[in-house]
Amino acid sequence: MKADVVVIGAGPGGLMAAKTAAERGMKVVLVESRKDISVITRTCCQIFYLTHIGSGQSYSGPVRAEIGQDSNMKFIFPDLDLAVSYKGLLRSCYDWRYLSPEGTCVYTAFNKLWGLVFDKGLLLQQLLDEVRNLNVEVRLETTALDIRNDGGKTITTVRGRDGSTEDLEAKYAIVANGVNSRLVEKLGLNQERKQLSPPIKVFAYIMEGVECPYPPSTWVTFQYPSITPFINVWMGPMCEGTWQLAATAKHPDSAPDIMKNFLDSSHYAAWYKNARIISKSSCTLTPRMPINEPVVDNIMVIGDAAAPAETWVQGALACAWQAVRAMEKNAMQEYIAWWKGAFHFNTPKYYEELARYPALNMFMTDEELNYLYRLMKGKVVDWIFYEAMRHAEQIKAERPEVYEKLLKIEKMKG
Repeated sequence: MKADVVVIGAGPGGLMAAKTAAERGMKVVLVESRKDISVITRTCCQIFYLTHIGSGQSYSGPVRAEIGQDSNMKFIFPDLDLAVSYKGLLRSCYDWRYLSPEGTCVYTAFNKLWGLVFDKGLLLQQLLDEVRNLNVEVRLETTALDIRNDGGKTITTVRGRDGSTEDLEAKYAIVANGVNSRLVEKLGLNQERKQLSPPIKVFAYIMEGVECPYPPSTWVTFQYPSITPFINVWMGPMCEGTWQLAATAKHPDSAPDIMKNFLDSSHYAAWYKNARIISKSSCTLTPRMPINEPVVDNIMVIGDAAAPAETWVQGALACAWQAVRAMEKNAMQEYIAWWKGAFHFNTPKYYEELARYPALNMFMTDEELNYLYRLMKGKVVDWIFYEAMRHAEQIKAERPEVYEKLLKIEKMKG
């Protein structure tokens, strides 16, 4: 069959690309391997970020939200002239607390609205409904096996739910099927991408009955070297009033084991004594450098498929919008230029921060981290490591062994 555009992946980016292209009069086919996109099985924070806080930022374009009556709201991208509608539950995020093993608190945001938690499954379903109303041909339970350019057109080979294969011919194709995209591999775009770490595994629970002493607008990061020697355990609110608790590990560590140790033996175990697990989720990713030019002739790679890990939901939506605009004008270089300027992970500073992000857990003991947190107790800081370095002279005098570790971390580069 023939179309103007084939979109692979029905996440936020793929759905937005299909919707935008169809609104511009293009014949669109949307391919998605899942049966029900409203069921979220891959661990996701489900946050629309309103401001940048801390380190490791992704999408750098301006955004805001307009909240109306009857749970109607819009995610606004003022520089793109883009508004994405959503109707459903929301939860505001005001505080972001970092906690040491003994419970000392440092903030990266305090009493500041920095994000909105939403129901991602509901957003995807609403976008899918809009796509179908625009007469997009939606093929669920269909897997994209291969993709290539062929004499000014694109050919996407798919396998349907009945096991049969078919070639979809279109002028353009948009790859939006996530960070572990096999199509990116097929296109040869991973050949020059440096792998940033071994594969990372994330394991999460959605829980109710958590006895958290903080308001339900709080994001909590637990920095606990004896339990997680890599990336911190984190907990964030879900829009319906539950909490999501997640642990991250790289080989040979186990994320479920980190979670179990945290729940059983950490300083915070009492919070979860009477909690009930509602659901579980997980994901695995291999962090790589971003694709420098995510376009191969008439095939465009957008969102997480071209990123080190994630572009955030808002980054995926913005990618889709910009990709379709570039297709309309046949101006792929404009999309590439926008891509390079729109994400923090396309800057050198991102990789310095990324290299240092797990370093406090890797270098410090629980007791040493408690000491550093006490120096910063109750402060609002950009990043724990940077704030610790502001106390360097005091640390050098009081705890020279901790000072030497901080110097080693400071020398780390991405």
